[in-house]
Amino acid sequence: MIWQLAGILGIHPDPFTLRELYEMAQSRQKQNWQHTSNLMALLANLLTFNRSHTFKAADFDPFVQSQTSSVIPLDTDDAMALLKKTFIPSRKTTL
Repeated sequence: MIWQLAGILGIHPDPFTLRELYEMAQSRQKQNWQHTSNLMALLANLLTFNRSHTFKAADFDPFVQSQTSSVIPLDTDDAMALLKKTFIPSRKTTL
């Protein structure tokens, strides 16, 4: 486990205790997720069709302890219809 944490941090583990390595690795992962979740929120806001709802970075960050998520849940039928509309091109037949 010590070497795995050192690998995440990119450092030699000799001068550090397991607790120090763990805390440093947790901090690095939180920082990485803050960066990633900001990019995900930006993309979601750019690509969404529903302009009345804006996404926040906290909606995508697994380290944020949120009571309620601001992401509107879709039922299965709505989700499938949205996926089909997004990824399957409409076919217009001309006879």
